[in-house]
Amino acid sequence: MNMRSLAIVAIAVGVALIHPLRLEAVGPDVNLRAVVYGTNLVQAMDQCTFSITNVGGVAACPQSNSSTDGTHFTIGRVTIRGMSGRGQVSTVLKSSRATPAGALANKLVHTMIVLRVTRTNGTPLVTWVDQTLNCPNILVPFTGDANQKVSLLDCGLALTLADNTTNKEIVSVQIVDNASSKPLAVPGVRRLR
Repeated sequence: MNMRSLAIVAIAVGVALIHPLRLEAVGPDVNLRAVVYGTNLVQAMDQCTFSITNVGGVAACPQSNSSTDGTHFTIGRVTIRGMSGRGQVSTVLKSSRATPAGALANKLVHTMIVLRVTRTNGTPLVTWVDQTLNCPNILVPFTGDANQKVSLLDCGLALTLADNTTNKEIVSVQIVDNASSKPLAVPGVRRLR
């Protein structure tokens, strides 16, 4: 390696040490439109952390509900809208046609949402720490079917973060049984046939 090459390498290393790399975030495109988040819910099941069998060449565990609720329901849906208002968070749970019928009747449940909120205009441009929101309780009536429409503010989101221009990422959403504090319904897909 000649002297000139060595000098160029030394200068490059020096510049990198003196002037650290600037990492700047790129915010969402101004034309990005995502006005509604909606998800179907399935019954929450325990995670298989230590497999004890192998089914179809894949490690597996017997299904269980020791850390999840296990109550049957036939329809579950959560919808979150971008605009503030009473119908911003909509939760639907139905068990009137479940086995047993009305399995959710008289349960006290609530929707739990984890949001990541970023200010995309104004100053300062920041992403706040993830917000865990607990929406108001839902006492499921004797039919086993429940509907709730509330705002993110009703669920506990701070007013500063509720601004309609913030970017709200839905990190997770679930329905929790208040008595056991266990998840009852989580986002997912299931086809009967």
